[in-house]
Amino acid sequence: METIDLNDESCLGEETNQQDSSPVSSDDESEENSSVEEVKPSAKRDKEEEEDDDIRYQHSPKREKTSSHKVVFNVAGINLFYSLCIVLDAKYPIIRHVGKKIFGWKLTSNSSSDWNVCWIDKTVPIETLAKMRPYQKINHFPGILSIARKNHLGKNLMKMRKLFPENYDFFPKTYLLPTDYQEFKTQIIRSKKPKTFIIKPEGGAQGKGIFLTKTYENINPKDRYVAQKYLKKPYLIDGLKFDMRLYVLLAGCDPLRIYLYQDGLGRFATEKYCPPTDENMEDTCMHLTNYAVNKENPNFVFNDSPEADDVGHKKSLKAVFKV
Repeated sequence: METIDLNDESCLGEETNQQDSSPVSSDDESEENSSVEEVKPSAKRDKEEEEDDDIRYQHSPKREKTSSHKVVFNVAGINLFYSLCIVLDAKYPIIRHVGKKIFGWKLTSNSSSDWNVCWIDKTVPIETLAKMRPYQKINHFPGILSIARKNHLGKNLMKMRKLFPENYDFFPKTYLLPTDYQEFKTQIIRSKKPKTFIIKPEGGAQGKGIFLTKTYENINPKDRYVAQKYLKKPYLIDGLKFDMRLYVLLAGCDPLRIYLYQDGLGRFATEKYCPPTDENMEDTCMHLTNYAVNKENPNFVFNDSPEADDVGHKKSLKAVFKV
């Protein structure tokens, strides 16, 4: 394995036959950089990939094309050629830790710098996307809110159900309020038996603002919600509602490249489940599985040991599958 100083521009474009080397020297803050393995480009690289490399070097003022392309590292099939990573609005310290200590990137918050990788926690401004060059990568796909926001996801799922009803029957009827308010109201009025609906703010998170209802009268016709028929007989484990969270890396759309992580999370409610009634409909710790909601319940059991991943109300997905 070859290690290189990713903060030293003189290493770019140089070829070496060393198989192993000692860790690189520390940076200005006397902190040791992690070693990075050199990934050799395949001899069967097709013409499109070669042209893509040409563009990277052509548009980068700090890069010069050489006869043999130097690949610094490879992440999910994406070759990154330089160590300058711009970090904007990254409130989680783990992002900076991974970038600096594991990948050895040079981190900066200067948006005018020439960069290869940009990490933004929030929605990417259109101006940033418009100014991106072919060799630059960013951690969002344009239009990702089409599936990442509740109202847009519900709209697109309902469209797919109309086209492929047999393949998209895994979710309940969805109403987007206020657009579908009259249809939602009519559904409740015409129902012979009272039906329970779960109401979620269209852009909410962590269980905030979610409630159950059997009537339309407590919903403002102008408020923006996603309404779905509540499933009264959900799957239970030990009498508790639960959800399963899978983690995927979307590395490309054309062609589609998705990497599924080998594990995930199982999140559990903290009150034994009973079908919704007027008495328990406001019990969010019974009907919701959000960690932010249930961690405030005295019944919540925290897991303090990574080795004991089958303990508590938040378990590993592998532990859930063993139940």
